[in-house]
Order: sequence, then structure tokens, then C-alpha cells
Amino acid sequence: MTSVVDKLGVLGEVVDLVDGRVPEEIGHAARTVLAHATRRLAAGPQTTVAFAGATGSGKSSLFNAISGTRLAEQGARRPTTSKTLAASFSASNPALLDLLGIERRYEAEPPSPDLADLVLLDLPDHDSTATAHRDEVDRMVALVDQFIWVLDPQKYADEAIHRRYLRPLAKHRDVITVVLNQADLLTPDQLRQCLDHIRRLLEQDGLGGVALIATSAVTGMGIPEIRSRLAELSTSKRAAALRLAADVDVAAGRLDEAMGRGTTTAKASRETVARLNAQLGAAAGIDIVADAVRDSVRHRGQLATGWPMVKWIGRLKPDPLKRLRLGGAKKQDKEETPAITRSSLPARSAASGAHLATGLRGLTQELSEGMPPLWRDAVGAAVHESERRLPDDLDRAVVGADLKVARNPVWWNLIRALQWLLIVAVVVGVGWLTLNVVLGYLGLPAVGTVPIGQESGLQVPLPTVLLIGGLLAGIVVSAISQLIINATARGAARRARRSLEKAVAEVARDRVLAPAEAEVERYVTARKALDRLTT
Repeated sequence: MTSVVDKLGVLGEVVDLVDGRVPEEIGHAARTVLAHATRRLAAGPQTTVAFAGATGSGKSSLFNAISGTRLAEQGARRPTTSKTLAASFSASNPALLDLLGIERRYEAEPPSPDLADLVLLDLPDHDSTATAHRDEVDRMVALVDQFIWVLDPQKYADEAIHRRYLRPLAKHRDVITVVLNQADLLTPDQLRQCLDHIRRLLEQDGLGGVALIATSAVTGMGIPEIRSRLAELSTSKRAAALRLAADVDVAAGRLDEAMGRGTTTAKASRETVARLNAQLGAAAGIDIVADAVRDSVRHRGQLATGWPMVKWIGRLKPDPLKRLRLGGAKKQDKEETPAITRSSLPARSAASGAHLATGLRGLTQELSEGMPPLWRDAVGAAVHESERRLPDDLDRAVVGADLKVARNPVWWNLIRALQWLLIVAVVVGVGWLTLNVVLGYLGLPAVGTVPIGQESGLQVPLPTVLLIGGLLAGIVVSAISQLIINATARGAARRARRSLEKAVAEVARDRVLAPAEAEVERYVTARKALDRLTT
């Protein structure tokens, strides 16, 4: 990525994404870079070059020598003003000078035509005892396109300039020129030794390889070389872009450090999702409802297929699902919003609540691994935002789930009909036998009993067969039905559990995972955009 406009666009994207999720001072610094860059690019392609140095370094003399003017005050007559002086070699650019906050503005003839788009700035002494002078230098350091740091043989190793200015500008090596002024005061050997020592200091500052020029405002040494360098910067019109690109790199580096190297995926693992669903399922009472479905199917099956003469006893027991206010038919108009009622499930226990809270914290830790503290907090807030509403959401999910138990199986009705046929058979048998007893008592001929069996063997009267066979068949049918009902009840419980787990999983996805993963996706997107700036 070579275009500063492209870099600024990506930085703007990152700043929007990290808002509130990195330390405020880092985000503010990046926003300041963006705001200044927008105004600087709009102010035009003129190049601003600032001369900065310590008291007595001959900075103003060098400024005058290069500009071919006497604008900068020197020596004992140097004013104590804290204001920067600007010399434009063409018509002044008010937008640019206003952006830099420069009040002392002058226009001068360019020393050569190729310097026409140059604006030279003479800054106050950075080591002045006046706080306003240092503040002005600090402000301009953050704004101008190019710097010429003027050192002198006496104070070139001063820790103040290296610690306060040169080292922090290590990322701005392309916009810095270092000058050893007053070189005429040194012998050739001394000059060589000084330059070698300065190069070593610059390397320690992270500025190895920056341009280092020996100059003398008195003899003119190095003046043509500096003018040539400035002319190249002025005609290429790239100085502002280089400075802004360096600013973007610094802001991106701070954001990179603040963001860390967290997760590279915005999705929770299957194990984590399964664990969360299980915890929410426990909190929703899936086990209780599944057991209630099993017991309800068994209860209704017994009522439907049991021996009619005794099954009325089962009606004295309540249906387990109805007791929980669950299991009703889910018929509704597609155009209407269903009126979901509350269930009567037991309140969630303190242990269940603590287990759920632990699960949410575990989800937060997994999704935010490697993220900076503020971003971890954002993920945690997204995860826990719905925690207060989860009990109601889970209860509505349970009530709204189709447990598939509203209708009785068809075979129950068949068994019920068979049981009533057997009851009829028993009644017929009892009535037949009773009638014959009464007729015999009255001395009347009995009704034929129609023997059943072999003529030479045991023969049982048909009414006896109807009575005893009906009773035994009813008991056998009830027993067999009970076995089938138990299996059916277990199958219904499994189906209900799957339906409930699906409903709970939707709550987990919509209320917990989606907000959390959206926050992680924001981090991943910001991380990828930032990598484009830092690699």
C-alpha cells in the first residue's frame, strides 16, 4: 500500500472499528492524524520545512543562508517570541499557514526556481527556558512536512534533543535531515570524528541512515547540498505525503500494540457452542420437560388403553405436562403473533444460575483470547447483555417448542375400541350366565350355552368363554399396551428433547452467540485492516 490516501482510508476504517475498545489516548491520537491529514491534503502541495535546534546552534543563521534572506533574528538580537516564522517562496498559502497556526508570515524570492513551492519555518529554540517556546516546537513537530535538525559541535550529543525529539521520530526517518552546523569551527579530523559520533547516536535513536550534512552559515559549507535536497522535495511534491504516511505508520503501530494478536476467527468452537447449549438447556429445564413428556405420554396412554373398569383411578392424577402448562397444540394463523404464556417450571436454582454464569464467562474467555482488556470487556458485555432476559427467553422457547404430543396415536383408539369390545363380551357372558341362573331358579328352561370345544374332550360354555376370555384378554391387552406405551413414551421424550434443544440453541445463537461473535468479527476485521497498514 503506497498511496497515503489509501493508508488514511484504512486507518479511518480501523479507528471506527476500535472506537471505545482501545485506550482513549491512542484512539484520539489516530483520529487527530486523520483530521490533520484531511486538512493538510486539502491545503495544497507546497512543502513545509522546519529548522529546529538548540540555543546557539546557528539555526537562524542557517535559515537565512538557505533562504537568502535576513528574516530570522540571530544572536543577542534574537527575540524572545514563542512564535514560528514562515518564509514562503511564492504567494502565501493561507489555508496551509492557518493549519500550522503560523502568524509570522513573510514572502520572499526563491533562491532558485525549483524552491518556489517551499515554505521554510524557523522554530523557537527547543531548549529555551521559556515553556511556551518548547510547547511551540512540540506543536510544530507534529505538523510540518520536513525537519532539518540543526546540531552544533558543542551540544550535538545533548540528551534532551535525542530523547525528546529524535527518538520519537524514528518512524519519520524519511522526513528528517540532520545538520551539523558551525563545521567551520572544527578541523577536518574533528569534523570527521563528530560526524561519526553523530551517526552512532542516530543509529541508537533508530535513525540510522538519515541524511547527515555538515554546514557553515559563515563559509557556505553544505548550503548548496541542503538547497538541492529541498529542491528535490519541493519539485516531487511528495514531502507532505511522506510525512502523513509516517504519521499513519506511527498511529497504526500504537493501535497494533494496543490491540494485540487475538483470535483470528469470529466463530465459537463446536465444543463451546455445545457446552453453552447444554448449560442453557439445564437452565431452561429441558430434563424436567422431557421427563414430563415421558410421564404424560405414559399417563394418557394408560387412560386410553387401560382396562376400562379400573382406569378411572388414573384420572385422579393430573397430566404432568398440563401441570407445567406445556404440550398444548401449536395451531395459529401465520398472520398472527402467537400469545405465548409462561410455563410453570420450577424457578432456576442458585446453583443453575451460577453454572450458567460460569459458562458465559468461559465463552467470553474463549472468544476474547489474546484481545486487549477493553476489547475483552466489550466481548464480555455482548455475552452478558442478555443474561437478565435469558430466563424469560428460555421459558418462552420451552413454551413455544412443539413437543409433538398434542395428538394421541391412532393405535390408542384401536386398543380402546378393543377393550370396550372385550367389556361387551364380559357383560354378555355375565348376563347370559346370570339369565340361566334366574331361569333355573324359576324352573324355566335355560338358554342354550353353545359349548365350545371337542365333543370328546373339555367343552366350555360360550358365556363362560366370553366372561373369562374377555377378562383375561383385557388384562393381556393392557399389559402389552403398557409395554408399547413405555417405549412410545421414551421415544416421545427423545423427540421432545430434540425439539427443546433446537429451541434453546436458537436462543443461544440469537441472544448470546450472535452479539458476541459480532464483536469478535469486529476485532478480526480491525485486525486484518491494521495488518494491511503494518505489514
